[in-house]
Amino acid sequence: MTYIGSYRGLERKLVERHNLPFEPVISGKLRRYFSFRNFIDFIKLPFALIQSFGRIIHLSPDIVFSKGGFVSLPVVVASWMWRVPVVIHESDAKPGLTTKLSARFAKKILLAYPSAEEGLENYKQKLEIVGNPIRQEIIEGDPELAKRITGFEGERPVLLVMGGSSGSAQLNQIIKEEKERLIESFDVIHITGAIHSEPKAEDHYWSAGFLHDEMSAIYALATHVMSRAGANTLAELEALQMPSLLYPLGLHQSRGDQILNANYMANKHDFINVADEEKAAHTQLLLLPNRERKKAESHVARHIAGMLLDLP
Repeated sequence: MTYIGSYRGLERKLVERHNLPFEPVISGKLRRYFSFRNFIDFIKLPFALIQSFGRIIHLSPDIVFSKGGFVSLPVVVASWMWRVPVVIHESDAKPGLTTKLSARFAKKILLAYPSAEEGLENYKQKLEIVGNPIRQEIIEGDPELAKRITGFEGERPVLLVMGGSSGSAQLNQIIKEEKERLIESFDVIHITGAIHSEPKAEDHYWSAGFLHDEMSAIYALATHVMSRAGANTLAELEALQMPSLLYPLGLHQSRGDQILNANYMANKHDFINVADEEKAAHTQLLLLPNRERKKAESHVARHIAGMLLDLP
C-alpha cells in the first residue's frame, strides 16, 4: 500500500510515522469564492495531473482508494486514464466538490451519510452507504496511561476539548473565558492545536498542542467532549458513545459540511448535542448524559478493506 498526498499536508507526517510509503504530488484548492489564489491553483492542475499519471504508471496499483480533498482529483483522473479501478469515499453529510468531480471516474462511491446522496443522483448505481472508518486503537485505549500523562486521578468527570488537527480559536477562547468555572466540575484536557507547544499542567487542567498515539488513552479517560464536527472526529465519538457538545465550523469558515454532520449526529444520538453559542458551554455540558462505557465496535474499515480486496 502506498499513500499519495500533498507535499505539505499533515497526512504526510502521519503516514510516515507508521512507516508507510508516501508519494507527494502538487496540490491546490478548489475555492467557491473569488480569490487570486484560484488562478495560481488552476495553473497547478495540469502539472498535478502529469505528476499523478507518472505516479500511477510507476506504482502500477491494482486499485486506487480516494479519500481526501482536491489533491486527490488529479490522482483519480490519472488512475481512470490508466484503467485502474477507483473507489472514492465521502466523509461528510454533504458531498464536496472534489467528490462530485471524481464521481464520473469512480467504479464505487462510498458514503458516510445517507444525505450525501444528494448531488450524486446520476451515480446511484455506484453508491453505497458504509459510514466512516476509524482506527481500531481508538477504541482500545488505556485510561491508566492517560492518568499518568495528565496527572489526573480519574475520580472526577474529565472534559476533553479539541478542535481538530489545527485546533480551534473558538474553543480555545471558550476555555479562556470559562476555565475557572469548568474546572469546578471537570478535570479538563485541552488540545489547543499549537503543534509545537509544550504540555502544560495546572490544578484540574492539562493542555497539549497535539497528540498522536496518546489519543486512544485520552478518549478512554474522558467522560465528556467539546469538539468541532469534522467527519473523522464524529465517527470516533459515535463509536465511543461519548457525550459530546459540538461547535461546528460556520458558513463563514466552510461550505457548511460540519453543520450538517453535527445536526445528523445530534438527531441520531441523545448523547450528542449541537452547542447554542449564545449560552455558556459549562451549562450545556452539564445537560449531557453520563458516559455509558459499553464495548465500542466499528466494522466500517474492515468492510471497506474487504471491498477493495475483492474489486480488482
